[in-house]
Amino acid sequence: MAEVPALRLKIIDVVKIPSAEEGRIGKYDTVVTYQDANGRTRVVTIPWEFLEGKTEDEQFAIITEYIRKEEGFRKAMIGREITI
Repeated sequence: MAEVPALRLKIIDVVKIPSAEEGRIGKYDTVVTYQDANGRTRVVTIPWEFLEGKTEDEQFAIITEYIRKEEGFRKAMIGREITI
């Protein structure tokens, strides 16, 4: 995955919801909504069990890593062209 330069992002919402993913029925996910400096809003979904029982600092580190991975993937895909 592409290396992502430092970005300033703001977490604007964190919500725990029942998972809609196949195979996760009966479990919960955490949806984190974040925004970049240009006002673009994006979300990442984290299985609740990855955050459950962790300290606030540990949860923040996990959320940060999920956002970092998502932004790296997004940056790697921007500009690519496809033919279908």
